[in-house]
Amino acid sequence: MPKESFKQFVKRQEKKLDKAEKMVEEVEGRWKDKIEEFEIEKSVKKLKKLWEENEEELGAKGWSETFSFFFSLPLPEISPSLLERISNKFLKEFDWERIEVREYLGPDLSLFLTVFLKKNIENYTSSQKNKGIKEENIEPIEVYLKVKEAPIVLDYLGYRNPEKLHLIIEGNCGRWTGSEMQGGKIIVKGNCGDWIGGEMQGGKMIVEGNCGDLTGEHMQGGVLNVKGEVKSFDKSAFSPDNQGTIIWKNTKIWENGNWTKEGKEMWERGEIPVG
Repeated sequence: MPKESFKQFVKRQEKKLDKAEKMVEEVEGRWKDKIEEFEIEKSVKKLKKLWEENEEELGAKGWSETFSFFFSLPLPEISPSLLERISNKFLKEFDWERIEVREYLGPDLSLFLTVFLKKNIENYTSSQKNKGIKEENIEPIEVYLKVKEAPIVLDYLGYRNPEKLHLIIEGNCGRWTGSEMQGGKIIVKGNCGDWIGGEMQGGKMIVEGNCGDLTGEHMQGGVLNVKGEVKSFDKSAFSPDNQGTIIWKNTKIWENGNWTKEGKEMWERGEIPVG
């Protein structure tokens, strides 16, 4: 047999090294998947436990008080990359048989999930700032929340939505979606109930379907874009106090405290419903 040249020897060793590196990557990938699965299971169990331990206290509380109460709980702090999977697994495994005995299950459950997302996004933002990253350079976290298979419509999703959360809701929402929104983005791939975008302060909210009554109530800023029908806008949405933007059916009708040219024409023709 001809003697192997040095060049051939080097090439053969490089192939062995490539193979070894791929094996290491595969092992690391499997371990990463196992670690993530463990983290998801642990976090969902903790969320279930916190809900069950505190469920009895919720019925008599107002929504603002409920939000503050949830914020005081030791909700699991996790990697933002796992927020979507944990939230959807929690919803999928929720004990929906308790609907009949829980009059306020919709808003309470929504606020519970909303606070869980908000706290983790704010922790993520703080950690990035501590690393010296300016807020404008912090990448937002996208969370696709699948609610279309839930047996009830959830209210208050996206309440006080933080700057670095892009919440994409797959399915219909209930009332007060995006209320007091602070920033970030909310996209609803479905319809919404009443009081959508109420007291909205910043960020951008897009509803691909229809909205109910009193849309944009006491809205102060941000961008509210409703692509479908609106049962009625709240009259406060068109007051000088609203320095935000309203887009309806792909037409900008309000901006910086005033009607746009197109909006004024639609108003004068009686085409904009106000409740």
